[in-house]
Amino acid sequence: MIIGVIFLGYKLTSGPSSSFASNGSTLVNMTTDPDPIRVGSDSFVFDVKDNSGKPVDNATILFDINMTTMNMGTQQGSAVSQGNGKYTATGNISMQGPWRVGTKVTMPDGKVISKDFTIEVQ
Repeated sequence: MIIGVIFLGYKLTSGPSSSFASNGSTLVNMTTDPDPIRVGSDSFVFDVKDNSGKPVDNATILFDINMTTMNMGTQQGSAVSQGNGKYTATGNISMQGPWRVGTKVTMPDGKVISKDFTIEVQ
């Protein structure tokens, strides 16, 4: 289931596994499937939009996943473009509790957006 940009806003939505990051001109949203996320193989869906709400294609999203309360190892990979600003990745969550999904989004123009999303695995 990704470093040098200052974020102007961060919002955790009502669900424990949907988060937003913004650098003022780009919005990155992450959701999970299932929601709420559970132990096992899970999907992470990233939605990338510019400041006008237009989907951003041709971005590159690298990610790493690790548990925040104990060392369960770190998974790394890249998300696959699905078109229309959506990117998907799969990770294996081995234990209940808080996990961090770190992302590094490289935009088509070369700008980099980095953000950590925290999820609570049930």
